Amino acid sequence: MSKACIAVDSACDLPSAFIASHGIRILPIKLKLGDKTFLDTRDQRRTVQLYASTRLEKHFAAESEPVSATEMSELMEKELALKYDVVLAITISSKRSDVYKNIREAAFVSTEKCKAIRERQGKTGPFKIKVIDSETLFPGQGLLVYEAIRLLEQKKMSLRDIINSLEAVKGGIRAYLVPDSLFHLKNRASAKGDNSVNWFSYQMGNMLDIKPIVEGHGGVTTPIDKVRGFTRGLKNLFDRAEAAMDKGLSINAVNMSYAGDLKQIERRPEYQDFLEIAKQKGVVTMLSVMSTTAAINVGPGAFALAFATRD
Repeated sequence: MSKACIAVDSACDLPSAFIASHGIRILPIKLKLGDKTFLDTRDQRRTVQLYASTRLEKHFAAESEPVSATEMSELMEKELALKYDVVLAITISSKRSDVYKNIREAAFVSTEKCKAIRERQGKTGPFKIKVIDSETLFPGQGLLVYEAIRLLEQKKMSLRDIINSLEAVKGGIRAYLVPDSLFHLKNRASAKGDNSVNWFSYQMGNMLDIKPIVEGHGGVTTPIDKVRGFTRGLKNLFDRAEAAMDKGLSINAVNMSYAGDLKQIERRPEYQDFLEIAKQKGVVTMLSVMSTTAAINVGPGAFALAFATRD
């Protein structure tokens, strides 16, 4: 597997340095902001600038759309098949996006074309692309990618064994989110099946600063708690992660993301306290800028956290 790579769609939340150091291939997602369309490739600087602007405010039309199976086929044939022998694509939940379906369809269509392209370049052996539905979102997807990298680079596992291992642990991944604004969850995420905020909770939440705690598990997102204020929302998420660490994690990491300048999270005492607790327990922690694709649906200022339990 010396010419293998892990590929993810741009909704996957992981630190830029981690993505670069492990050669993770980003598969873009189309973003439509008003009358303009561009590709989300997880450019951290550009994403932070977007959050700081007014382009994702309530009045601004915004939506995300996966690249088509045809466009994915072109990417495989022109780039991936020539650079790698094996690609393991780990996608956002298939219940929230067609990324998984489109990559699988593209792989089926392009198999023979990729073989012919490789032969013309003198490359022996078939080109393989395998796809895993992470059944989770944002930092949850990133957590599964973190584990895939560990198994590939540290454990030197075969592709089959890596897939089997990931399939065994992904059901334990739980991703949590606390929004800053309720508008996006009510109006944009709901269009993709998220019913975390209805009209009544939206009105009451705005008046009383009530934030829902949203859990993503097994491809389903559900409001499981509510708190007053964003700070208490952060504490709620950190407490859940700490309790899970005490019980034992199936992936020794907690992955986090924030839709904004990371300094706004890093300077918070709740975050600093959590990092110290995780360090004492020997658990890896990661924090990244939340993807634009995610923030279009959950809003700037949202914070998300994911871990994997053993049950």
